[in-house]
Amino acid sequence: MEDLVLRPQIKVATDLESNVKESTRSRHPYLDGNFYPQKTELHLVECNFEGTIPPVVAGGQYLRNGPNPSLPPAPEQPYHWFDGDGMVHGVYFHQDPKTGCIVPRYVNKQVKTDVLIASHHWTFSLMPSIATLIDPISTTALLLKAILRTAILSFLSGSTRISVANTSLVFHDNRLLANCENGPPMTISAPELETLGWQRFLDPDTGRNAGMPGSFDEWSTAHPKVDPESGDLITFGYNIFAPPYVRYSVIGSDGRHKTFQQPLDLPESVMMHDFAVTKTQSIIFDLPLSLSPFNAIKGVPMISFNPLRRARFGVFPRLYKAGEDEIIWFKTDACMIFHSANAWDEIDEKGEVNAVCMVACRFQGAKLVHAAAGMAAPGGGGTDVVHLFYYRFDLKTRQISHAYPLSDFPMEFPTVNPAYLTMKNHFIYGASLSSGSFDAALSGAKIDTLVKVDVQERIKSPPMGVTQETANLPPSGSGVKKISLPPGHFASEANFAPSRPDDPDAEEDDGYLFIIVYDEARLDPVTGDAPDDDPDASSVWIIDAKTFSLPPIAKIRIPQRIPFGLHGTWVSRQQLESQENIQINVDGQVELKPGTKTRTATSISALTSLWKWQLVWAGNEVKRGVGDLGTLSFGLSALVAWVLFLLMTWDLWAMLGGCAIRKVF
Repeated sequence: MEDLVLRPQIKVATDLESNVKESTRSRHPYLDGNFYPQKTELHLVECNFEGTIPPVVAGGQYLRNGPNPSLPPAPEQPYHWFDGDGMVHGVYFHQDPKTGCIVPRYVNKQVKTDVLIASHHWTFSLMPSIATLIDPISTTALLLKAILRTAILSFLSGSTRISVANTSLVFHDNRLLANCENGPPMTISAPELETLGWQRFLDPDTGRNAGMPGSFDEWSTAHPKVDPESGDLITFGYNIFAPPYVRYSVIGSDGRHKTFQQPLDLPESVMMHDFAVTKTQSIIFDLPLSLSPFNAIKGVPMISFNPLRRARFGVFPRLYKAGEDEIIWFKTDACMIFHSANAWDEIDEKGEVNAVCMVACRFQGAKLVHAAAGMAAPGGGGTDVVHLFYYRFDLKTRQISHAYPLSDFPMEFPTVNPAYLTMKNHFIYGASLSSGSFDAALSGAKIDTLVKVDVQERIKSPPMGVTQETANLPPSGSGVKKISLPPGHFASEANFAPSRPDDPDAEEDDGYLFIIVYDEARLDPVTGDAPDDDPDASSVWIIDAKTFSLPPIAKIRIPQRIPFGLHGTWVSRQQLESQENIQINVDGQVELKPGTKTRTATSISALTSLWKWQLVWAGNEVKRGVGDLGTLSFGLSALVAWVLFLLMTWDLWAMLGGCAIRKVF
């Protein structure tokens, strides 16, 4: 019998073994191995650990969000990594009030969005895959069909909100928010991770909120920023159908609007995944990745990158008012930025802001968007390594005075000590690879190297001769530290927790980094599948951010597999205890108060069940024949269905009517 070749992505086995065991999972690169969704939810299960858990994390929780399709697509269906329903994983560091011992407890929950609830009742996903929207062979008819299908099913389900809340997490106004850019944030309770409801930014004074439920006015970026000093939430949302294509808001720590839904003038709708903020300014990215249903008229995909169009960065005051303040536009070569790292003001001798500096992860093109769908970018395009990149926007000359790479190695998923966001800082923590690059990761981008970069040192002494193909690995050079994970181990984004949060003399890197690590030695040796209930596959590592070295100071064993995901955050004890509708139980644990309303059951569940029942009944009546007595009963039931539908969606209709009246008068 020939030798058995074991690879995580490709199964090569003998005929005998194939007959015994074969994977039923999709071989799509972002559904393969540990990318496959986790179907089991656990509730604050005690975890084993090795090492020492720092006392300062007691009562806090490390959290990470990411795509986890609750109805995984069949092998022949298109899929994109960003499609999946949001699932939040967390480790809560419970402190026993009697002994003082810290006990890590693991919890994971799907975010109960309208899309997830309705999809489960329809038994198929409401949303078209992003892969369909970027595929150059998708016809205009196919795109229109996908859009209309989603619109009709959402309408019949009693909602037009299409967010899957799968990207990031921030804490603002005593709420934990799960974010995705195609809808409003979703409020999640911590540490139990129950879904509470959509955050519509209701101003307690004026009563104004984000607008009509399900409208583009509700959309908010996947990466809102929270100012560490004021607690302000800075955010924006975009509209893909009509101008204004972007609306910008600043919401205070108490929920009051400081500036709200201010239109920003852009010539077309673009995919704007992130932005950057300083103490006084905000920076938006008008980059040449068009996102418009009208692209089909031009013969290009709905999401399409134009390398001939220049990139623009708009700099404007933090509390921007349309018609009063100016946006200064800075043009440069075409590029794509999915994540900014940080930005800060440069102050002159008069105390005025004369420039804004920004560090971000810069691609030359949008190959990553296609790679995450497991498809090659149109035209190939060559290697497009993402580098940490520095920009200086001179507000006096209105020119970009500096624009150059700070790394000659690939770097993505940048994070900083949150206390230094919007300020000039030194350290950026990021993800890298021991080989290859993120754009070419058609086998799934897997992080096996972490880097700590002193950006101020690199700004003074940048690497020379860097090209778009430069991927010097492993990362090295002045101001760069790296951690190489053990062979076969792959990590998530690193998230910072301060070790001296109340010490004014604490240094920027006095803290800990949390990462989720998966061991691919735990993959099934024949199928390459990742077993869901494996207690030895995934672990959370706590790394000293200052020494930035292995071994980690603690490894927390997770009782089941955690799939690869996107962005995380650290939530302190003070933040957890500040949430509404929580209490401290007799064991000293934060929990929801009994009777708190969650989204375990909604009108969406009732409506989708109702329509399915109607369709089944209709099918039965057709089989019986039009003249059958059952036709009358079906007609009566349909009438009841429509009455219930109107009653259950009354708020939506009232809002639509109110908007129409305001437009007329």
